[in-house]
Amino acid sequence: MKKYFLALVLVFGLVSVTYANEIKKCFNYLDSQNYQLALQAGQNAVSIYPLSAEAHKCLGITYTRLGYFNLSIKELKTAEKLTNSKAALGVIYSAIGVDYEHLGYSNNALLYYNRELEIERDLNNQEGEGKALNNIAGIYDDQGNYGKALEYYNKSLQLTTKPSIIATTYNNIAKVYFDKGDKNKAVEYLKKAIEFNQKAGDYYGTAGGMLNLGYTYIDLKNFSEAQYYLQKGLLMMQKLGNKDWEATGYYYFGKLYLAQNKKALSKEYFTKAYNLFKAIGDNSHAQWVYEKYLK
Repeated sequence: MKKYFLALVLVFGLVSVTYANEIKKCFNYLDSQNYQLALQAGQNAVSIYPLSAEAHKCLGITYTRLGYFNLSIKELKTAEKLTNSKAALGVIYSAIGVDYEHLGYSNNALLYYNRELEIERDLNNQEGEGKALNNIAGIYDDQGNYGKALEYYNKSLQLTTKPSIIATTYNNIAKVYFDKGDKNKAVEYLKKAIEFNQKAGDYYGTAGGMLNLGYTYIDLKNFSEAQYYLQKGLLMMQKLGNKDWEATGYYYFGKLYLAQNKKALSKEYFTKAYNLFKAIGDNSHAQWVYEKYLK
């Protein structure tokens, strides 16, 4: 089951009105979760304003949302070199951490999340601090330190009243319980996460929550509920154009069909997952799917 990352705080630098209007298109599309148009606008902004940290930042975060993590790191590190804004650096460090964690480089991810946390505390930004704590908690979960992960997630919850952030944190708490083997508790938190994402109007978060809920139902052997939520979540992610989550959806379907002993369908979906992970440069997940299910 996948966690969520809190990287999307959109911060504009001090730029001219014309300059900002060009770059603002990218951020507006990103904020409305229209990632394909954000990609076009971001590429256009970088082409017109190659020395703009904001242009590179928006394009980088768009690549993250589409699952192109290596491309994102390249753009975000360019933005890092071009900005002198602490607030912008907090966003950049968070997004780079997300990219590294998706690619399996947890030590690099933790380095950038700690940089993010330091900046947000310097700025006395409680929301930003809560997001950094959330991301760091995910590393502890990956390391199997579930008590520490829950401690950090609960600290994060105390620092926010925003439904979208609460939803993300509930999703991530669900992942801790899933990893601990308490699948019923995971379902409870995933349903809370979906509810808060829907309150926030977060289509992306709702889609991911549905995929995670479907995956959890596989382990509970409730295959009808698993099929229902996986189908809804995958269609939503395909509409958004997020290739990383689309590949994850195919992997989840592979697990569903394997649990039902539908071996041909299972292999078909594991192959789809492998090919798409490979296509977006997520070689660690591609190799894992290949070694475990296709070799």
